[in-house]
Amino acid sequence: MDFRKLLTGKNLLISVVLIALLFLTAGYFLFRRPPRVEMAKYVPASALAVIEVGNLSDLLDGLTSTKAWQELAPLLGLSGQLKQLGSGIDLMSRSGFGPDEVVIAGRAQYAIVVTGIEAGTQATDEGVSLNVKPRFALLIETHASAEKTTKIANERASIIANRIFGDGVTEESQNYEGVRLLIFRNAEGNRELIAAASGNVLLIANHDSAIKSCLDTLANRAANLTTDETLKTHRRQVDGDAPIFAYVTKTGIERLAQLAPALFATRFTTNPDSIEAVVSLFGHLSKQTAEGFFYSLQFNDGDVVEKYFTALRPQLAASLAQPMKATTGAGFAFLKLIPNDVKDCTIFKIEEIGALPENLLKQLSPNFDVVAALAFREFVINFRKQLGVEANDTLGAALGNEIALVKVNDPEPTMMLIRVKDRNAIRTAMTRYLSTGGASVSKTQYDGVEINLSSNDDGRAAAFIGDTLILATQPQIQRCVDTQSQKTSAATNQHVKHTLEIAPQQASIIAYEPDAAQTGAMMLAISKLTRVTDGSSEILERPEVKEALNRLPYAASFTIFRETGIYTESHSAAGIFKRFGG
Repeated sequence: MDFRKLLTGKNLLISVVLIALLFLTAGYFLFRRPPRVEMAKYVPASALAVIEVGNLSDLLDGLTSTKAWQELAPLLGLSGQLKQLGSGIDLMSRSGFGPDEVVIAGRAQYAIVVTGIEAGTQATDEGVSLNVKPRFALLIETHASAEKTTKIANERASIIANRIFGDGVTEESQNYEGVRLLIFRNAEGNRELIAAASGNVLLIANHDSAIKSCLDTLANRAANLTTDETLKTHRRQVDGDAPIFAYVTKTGIERLAQLAPALFATRFTTNPDSIEAVVSLFGHLSKQTAEGFFYSLQFNDGDVVEKYFTALRPQLAASLAQPMKATTGAGFAFLKLIPNDVKDCTIFKIEEIGALPENLLKQLSPNFDVVAALAFREFVINFRKQLGVEANDTLGAALGNEIALVKVNDPEPTMMLIRVKDRNAIRTAMTRYLSTGGASVSKTQYDGVEINLSSNDDGRAAAFIGDTLILATQPQIQRCVDTQSQKTSAATNQHVKHTLEIAPQQASIIAYEPDAAQTGAMMLAISKLTRVTDGSSEILERPEVKEALNRLPYAASFTIFRETGIYTESHSAAGIFKRFGG
C-alpha cells in the first residue's frame, strides 16, 4: 500500500480535520469548568441568611471591566494586574495544572451561611452599645476530590487561625458524626475557628453550632434550603447566574426585627417620640409583611448592577403597589432649584402623592393585626403632624405628583421640595409646620422670594419658588434661589440627566448620589494592597485623577412596587466594592 498517496488531496484534508477535532474535543474536556452546583442544598433550612459567590475569576474579571477600573487603574499603575491574576486563576482552575490551593480557589463555589445571631448590650463612657455577633460558616464547594479537600483543611486551617488570632492559638480536634473537627481558639479563649471537610465541601466556622448544622445538612440529617418556597419562587427576580447572590430568610428577617429596638435605641438620641413610633412600627410590621429579602450583583457594560427584592405577602404587596404606583409624565422641574453638588437626592414620583399617607393607611391596615394596624396608624398620624397636616386635612388635590428629598451635606438637615398645584390650599399646613412647638413665624425677602421663618431651634423655614414648595433652612432656601438664577443646578448636570434617562417608567422612586470619593478610595486601597502606590490620599488630588473621578457616573437606584414585592435596581461605577475603601 502506498501511504504517500493516501496522505494526498482529500485524504490529507480529512486527516487534518480529524486531528483538529480530536484536539478541540480534548481541549473542551480539559479546560471546561466544573458544572455549578446548587449551593442551597448545602445550606440548612433553618439558616437566617446566605451569601453565594459563584466564581472568583469571574468576579475579578467583572471588577476589572468596570468604569471605575477603566478610568482609574491606568492612573494608579493597576492596569492589567488583577485582570491577569483572574485569567491565571481561571486557566489553572480549568486545566488543573498548578498549586492545589489555586486550582481549587478558581474552581470553587462559596457560600457564607448565617445560622444565628448573638446580641447583648454593653455600658460604655458614651452610653449603652449593642454588640451583635453572627454565627456563620463558610462553605466551599471545591469541585475536587474528598482527599484533596481533607488535605487542604488539615494543612491550611492552622495557618488561617494563626493569621486571624495571632500568637497563643490553641488547637484540638473532635469527632462529630464521623467528621473530624479542627478547633482553634485565641489566647483569651473567647473566640474560635472550626474547620472540617465533608466530601468535596470545605467548612470553616466561628461557632460549633454553625458548623454542626451545616454538617447535618450535608449528611441529609437535616433539611436544606432548597425546600424554601420563597427562595424557589422569587430568586429569579434578581439572579441570572449573578457572581454574587444573597438571601435573607423569613426567619432571618424576624430575628433582625427582634434586634431593631435595641439598634434604634443605641443609634438615636434625639426626638424620642419619633424613635419610639418607628421602633414600634418596625417591630410589629416586619413579622407580618416580608417573606424574604434578595440581593444580587452583576456587571453590565462597565456598570455594577445591584438588584434588591423584598418579597411581601401577596395580598400586602398588591395593596402596596396601588398607592405607590408611579406617575407618568414627570417633569422634574424642581431640579433647577437643587444645587449641583449635593450629597444625595431621592425623588418620589407617585400618583396622588399628596394623599399617599391616607391611601397607605387605607390599603395596608386591613392586612395587619390590631396591634400592628394601630402602630401603623400612629406612625402615619405623627408623620402628618410633623408636616403640619391635621387628621381632617386632605392635600391630594393641592399637591403635584413629585417630591424630592435632598441631602446637601451631612451637617445640614434634609431639604424637601414639593410640587404644588394650589398654594392657598397648603398655606395653613405650612404655617402649622413652622409653628411646631409654639414657635413664632416671620417673613423675609431674598432676591424677590418670600421666605417664611420659624423661631424653632432647628431653623426650619419654607418658601414658594414657582410651583415648588421648599421646606428647609433659610440658608438652604437662599442657595436654591441662587442655584436657579446662576443656572448651575442638577438640571444641567449630565450625570443627573443620565440617571433620569435610564430610569424605568414604572419606577416610583429615583435616587442618585455622587460616589466618586468612595470609588476613588476603593481603587486607592487596591493600589496599596498590590503595592503599586503607598495609598496616600494625595494621589486622588492629582488633576488627572480628579478628572477621571468626575467622569464616573453617579450611583443611581430605581424602586418599583410590584404585585409580589418591592424591587430596587442600582447602577454605579463600583457598587458594593466601594465599601471596602474605608
